[in-house]
Amino acid sequence: MQSSSEDQVLGLLAKEWDLTGPPGILDISAVVAALPLAPSEVLRAVKTLFESGLVDMNALKTSVWLTPEGHERIETPT
Repeated sequence: MQSSSEDQVLGLLAKEWDLTGPPGILDISAVVAALPLAPSEVLRAVKTLFESGLVDMNALKTSVWLTPEGHERIETPT
């Protein structure tokens, strides 16, 4: 079960996917700035989503994007 913060991160990345095309890459700092959450909460949500395979990150862990599974989760919520 996803938390509200995880839903917010997925929703933001889905908007980026829709605006710029797959995979909807955002800097993690942009995610922190865009959401009304504490930076630590955003990082926790990103880590949980990454471990679930719903998002992926670059090697430096500075950018995040939706995986196809993450985008599918947005389209068909559980």
